[in-house]
Parts: sequence; structure tokens; C-alpha cells
Amino acid sequence: MENTSAAPDFADAIRKVERADQHIREFAAVAERHFARHPWQVGMVPERRRGRYAFSVGERRSFPDRTFSLIIGDAVHNLRTALDYLLSACASARGGDITKTEFPFGPNRRHVVSLLARRVRPAGPLAERLVLAARPYSRGNRLLWSLAELDRGDKHRLVVPTACLTNVAITSGVWNGLEPKMSAGKLLDGRGTHISVSPGYEAALMVEASFEPEIVFGRGSPVAKAPCVPILEAMSEAVLEVIDSFEEAHGAIRFAKQRLKTKSTAGKN
Repeated sequence: MENTSAAPDFADAIRKVERADQHIREFAAVAERHFARHPWQVGMVPERRRGRYAFSVGERRSFPDRTFSLIIGDAVHNLRTALDYLLSACASARGGDITKTEFPFGPNRRHVVSLLARRVRPAGPLAERLVLAARPYSRGNRLLWSLAELDRGDKHRLVVPTACLTNVAITSGVWNGLEPKMSAGKLLDGRGTHISVSPGYEAALMVEASFEPEIVFGRGSPVAKAPCVPILEAMSEAVLEVIDSFEEAHGAIRFAKQRLKTKSTAGKN
């Protein structure tokens, strides 16, 4: 354990994660309310398009992508800042300059090592070892690295997920004297699509349509096409694990570990 004039206080880092978790829950709630309005529409009968028959599928209510982007940006920034707070707490306990600390990230370990003197040294040698143990680079802890990349991008533009990736299943037949048959497809980024029907079902009526939507991160993102809520929750846990390593190494109360156990229990229920 490192000798310091005072034990670092990591409470603010925990508070930042708690704030991020609030944003993640808000994100999930807004998404649920949007999808509860059933924003999709499907044609009742197949249309002939380019020599084939298909059901037309689209959105009748535009996807609020800007709203989601703002919430994602808030969640990401709070998680990223929590890591900075770890180093400033260590520097403050040592009587160092907290304005010169910043949790480093990079494409590889060598790059992160090159940043230690400038960004971590005021927090002390133990903090330097803990930062390297967290592996905050692309081929190390990819969740942490992706978090930093998302936050860096959000400083210049919105972190925009694609409008939505929706699995669509349409059942037709029955009323036409045909056995019910299902056709499936995907609705991507809010753009309309056409789902082909089987031969013999060219005039079959649509009797049921089901939709399984998922909000995903957009192109150019380090987590492109990944579902937003599970990724944000995983990033929150990754940050808590780093906080826990600092709390354990400095002999502090393991608040982060307690929150990780709570998350794990909630995930099983």
C-alpha cells in the first residue's frame, strides 16, 4: 500500500458513475416509450416491385435520434470523467496539482506509457501501476478505450446511434384459404424496406406483424452496430472495476465492489 499524507477520497468517482447510470436508465425508458407507440406500418397486401411481391414496411413516426444522442453523450461523459476523478483524488491526497492529471487512453500500451509522466505522475507511482493494469487501450480493455473514443467524439459532434435496427416478422394467409406463413426481414436506420413473400402468397393478406427493435451505435463508432443499452451498461461496469482496483489498492472502503454486486444481482432478476 502506498504511503500518502491522506487517504484518497474516491466518492466523487462513484457519484459520476451513479449519474451515468441514471442517464442509461433514462435512455432505456425513452426508447421503451417510443416503441410502445408502435411507430411502424405494414401494407395489408403484397405489392409487385421489380418482378417480385413483397410487403412494404416503414415508420409512421420518426425516430428521435437527437434525443438519444444527447442522453448517450451525457452517460459517456460521466463515465469518462469518473476515471479522471480517480487520479485527481490521488494527486490531492499527495498534495499534488490535480489540474495536471487525466486518465490516459491510447491505441496501444506503448502510447499509454508515454502519457504517464504528463498525466498520471502527480497521482503517484501506485496510480501509474493501476492505470496500466486497467489496460486503457484498443487491444487491452476495449470497453474503456471505446468509452474514451465516444467521449472524444461527443466533444465535436453528437454520438449518433442509427435510428434503429428492427427485426420484422409478417404472417400472411389464413383468410385466403392458405396456411399461415411467415416472412421475415430487417428495418434499418428508419428507411423503408420490402419483405418478399413466398410463391402462391402474392395476394395473401397480412394477418399479423411483429417487431423486435434495438437501438444501435452508428457507423464510425468504435462500437458500431452494437446495441446501445447493453454496451453502456458494460462500460459502467468496466469503470466500476477500475474504481474498485483503486479503492482496494489504497485501502479504501470498496464502494465500487458493492455497486458491482448490486448490478450483478439486478441482472439475474
